[in-house]
Formats: sequence, C-alpha cells, structure tokens
Amino acid sequence: MEDEKAYTERHALSFGGVAQVYDDARPDYPDELFEYIAGRLPGPKVLEVGAGTGKATVGLVDQGLTVTAVEPDPRMAAILPSRAGGQVGVEVATFESFAAAGPYDGLVSAQAWHWTDPETRMDRAAALLRPGGFLGLVWNCGPLRQEEVVAAIRAIYDDFGLSDLERPAEPVTRAEAEVIQDPETWPGDELDAHPGFEYLGSVLFPWQETLRAAEFGAYLRSTSYFQTLGPERGDSLIGRITTMIHRDFDDLVTVDWTTQCYEAVRLG
Repeated sequence: MEDEKAYTERHALSFGGVAQVYDDARPDYPDELFEYIAGRLPGPKVLEVGAGTGKATVGLVDQGLTVTAVEPDPRMAAILPSRAGGQVGVEVATFESFAAAGPYDGLVSAQAWHWTDPETRMDRAAALLRPGGFLGLVWNCGPLRQEEVVAAIRAIYDDFGLSDLERPAEPVTRAEAEVIQDPETWPGDELDAHPGFEYLGSVLFPWQETLRAAEFGAYLRSTSYFQTLGPERGDSLIGRITTMIHRDFDDLVTVDWTTQCYEAVRLG
C-alpha cells in the first residue's frame, strides 16, 4: 500500500503533464491579496515556494517585489517566465533542495505548502526569513453556489466507485468551505506551534467566477486527483460531469471563491 510520503509526492508532481491546462483553467488571485502582502513586508525580497506556472508570481511582481520562484516541475516552470517576464529568478527545485540565498523579507506559497515536507518546512522557513519577515500561505477555496451541482457530481463519483484517497476533494459546499478555512486548523495550528513565528491568523478575500461546463471540467482536469486517476478514467469522469452540467444546469456553475492568506511574522 502506498505510504503518505509517496502519495504526496505523486500528487505534487502530477501537474506538469497538464501545465498549460493548469495555467489556463486554474483561478487567479485578487489584486487585493498582493497589495495586502506587499504592505506586510519589511522589504522587497520574496521567496515564492511552489510557484507553478506563475499564477501568483505575476501579482507579486506587479507590486514591485523582487521574486525568486521555486518550482520542482520543469514543465510548470517553463511557462512561468512568459507570465512574469525577466523580473523573476526561476529555480527548478523543491523547497527542500533549493540552495537559498537568503535572508528574505517574505516567503509566500500559493496552493503549494501542503506539498512540502511537514517535518522540515517550518524550520526551513524560519531559517530563510529575516527577523520581522512575513510568511504568507495562500489558498483558493471555491464552494459552488448551486449545491445541487455538488450533490450531482458526488453521485457521479459514487457511480465510478471513487472512495478514500482516490475521491476528488472538489467541489465543496459553503459549509464545508467554512470548516476548511477555520484559521485555527491546519496550517494555522502549524504556524502557531512553531517557536520561530508569531501566527497572526488569516485574511479572506472573496470573489466570484461563473464557468461554463467545459471550463469547469478543465479546472477539474488540472487538479492532482484527476491527474492521478489516469487519462482514460479521468476523461470519462469529466465527460460525465460536464455533460450533466450542460444538460441539467444551463451549462453554467458559479464558484464563490475565497482567497485565504494565513500569515505569520518571523520572531527574533
């Protein structure tokens, strides 16, 4: 049976095969997030962990920050310069293997901190940040406004026999999103427990997006759950979902996104 470390690594490295789909279909982040982060930094030097194709990188650069972007998958990293131009130093490496040139004024990770090593990540973040440096961990969480769509998708998951670790986490209901975004649960509890940081809680940035069935299907395709199902099974599953949305819900779903930034300051 696959252990947790192997499972995490397999999912973490699953995105490169759909790098362009990821870049096209994954949600962006609101400008207000990056304005907020820039206002919290004691200086312009930022390390971005798990930068992917640069969905968050460009927002940091637009704030005039000097960004070093670390991304382990070369296929994802190859797209990043076209988004952020030559203003970003791109390192193809894991957070654990990256030869850092710190200290940094900020460390930001968007949609990626859960892919890093839980045994070392907080100590490494503390070592890389200057005293007073900002640590910001960012995720988008998007419950579907039409909860009947969530129920219909989960019925399709049941039809495909998906359970346990194979079953996709998306989509979620509003009530489930509120539980996920409780600032006292992970990663808030992890930030709060580390002696090198003062955990300040989290800030929420709400926004909405309406997607056609095909666009929502592309978003699902970009997630690690669908990638690790394999192309034939994943394509069949997405086909069922998009057909259902097109037929039963006028081809549209509305996602009530909230971008959440968990924040901490380096002590010392």
